[in-house]
Amino acid sequence: MAVRDFDLIILDFDGTLADSRTILVGMVNQTLEAHGLPRAAEQLVAECIGLPLPQVFRNHVPEADDEQIVALTRFYRSRADLPDFVRKFRLFPGVRATLTRLRETGARLVIGTSKGHATTCDILKHCAIDEAIDLVIGGDSVQRGKPHPETIDRALELCGVRRERALMVGDTTFDIDMGHAAGVATCAVTYGMQPAATLRALRPRFVIDRIEELERIVGGGYPTDRSDPTDRSDDLSFT
Repeated sequence: MAVRDFDLIILDFDGTLADSRTILVGMVNQTLEAHGLPRAAEQLVAECIGLPLPQVFRNHVPEADDEQIVALTRFYRSRADLPDFVRKFRLFPGVRATLTRLRETGARLVIGTSKGHATTCDILKHCAIDEAIDLVIGGDSVQRGKPHPETIDRALELCGVRRERALMVGDTTFDIDMGHAAGVATCAVTYGMQPAATLRALRPRFVIDRIEELERIVGGGYPTDRSDPTDRSDDLSFT
């Protein structure tokens, strides 16, 4: 078994493994239009991807009441679960090979996403990476979604891994904040939904431009993005 710095890698899906910005932004706007609401700006929608779905709609329709948010969420999910939608997903270059090599080191790989568990599993199978993933924790697997640390806490518990041996990898502030709050190392990817400068402002331990760079991080051969990788969990408060 190869020597490695991390035993557990928690990976966001959209914008980290899958190039799904156009798909997801389009589905949000289709949902809004179907309910007689104006389309939202693409970048504004993209920067919300990763939050629990009801919160995405609350951000764009702040005047909506709870009943309207439920209706928007239900409409979106009814279409996101369809096979035609699942078949639209494509991985970023290098993802499949990188996940395979990470598994060969003995590291455990977990998907931590706001997507539903069943839909995520269907997409992983469609993308032919389901056998590389040990566990999927979807938005319906936890009571409190990103950036609350429950997703990571659950992964640590189910996999029996100590916090100092875990790494959260994602493309949004919600992922990095979640990692900090959970007290694990964080790695931001710069090719996803949110700008690199926004992610660097949160001081993740690592920042990468290509998914292949994750192999060096897990193997211990990658420089940190900041000199003090101290956990910032005290900066965030969740109840």
